[in-house]
Amino acid sequence: METDDKWAKPGWRIEQKYGDRVLIGNWAEERLQFTRDCRVPTSTHCADYRPQWDHRPDIFLRREALHRAEGLPAKLLLDHHNIPHSHYLVSHYDETYCRQTSSALPTRRSWHRDKLAWVPERSDHPVKVPPTNFGLAESRWVHSAKRAETAGHMVSVYRSMYPRYPDSAFSPPRSARTPRTLSSHLHPTNRTNKDLGLKRRPLLQVPDHPARLLPPVWAPPTRGALPADSARSAQLQ
Repeated sequence: METDDKWAKPGWRIEQKYGDRVLIGNWAEERLQFTRDCRVPTSTHCADYRPQWDHRPDIFLRREALHRAEGLPAKLLLDHHNIPHSHYLVSHYDETYCRQTSSALPTRRSWHRDKLAWVPERSDHPVKVPPTNFGLAESRWVHSAKRAETAGHMVSVYRSMYPRYPDSAFSPPRSARTPRTLSSHLHPTNRTNKDLGLKRRPLLQVPDHPARLLPPVWAPPTRGALPADSARSAQLQ
């Protein structure tokens, strides 16, 4: 009984059974047709994150994100406590070597019990005077301005070697066209032998110049000249 039931299960039906229906029309062609489903596929992102059409953005959250992205302005970073901007132009050289205004020794430091450090600490009191500028940049700017005034317009070597000529100095554009009588595409012989291309033997003949097709121009013989037959007989003798 168990052997009879196993043939009815889908796992044992490996071979395809023949259909008892009548095949009409173009059944072989219709069998190979692929019917595409009209359903639009969705991704995991579209399935997980549904669009909320009635949702409005939170203005407070957007403002906080904007401030976080922009950061603090330069006014709060450099101009706080009414400190002049020249204070931040003091170089490390001024802080290290140009701080000593007198030849006397610096004041002695004492040990602070609460801070557990020697005071006054040099780094706690930076230099607040304007930076030590001896006018090098300003003198360079003045010198460059004077050179620009005296030199005039600066011209490069390439511009001096290759000047720009007017348009009238160049020849106007001209286009030439081959006469119709000299065209190989319109030659009647090529159109007659157009079937030679099927034999992989293309034949394109170029027509002769019309001047060569004209009959030779007859010129009357000059006085004292012999005819052609008499001249040839004279040469043979």
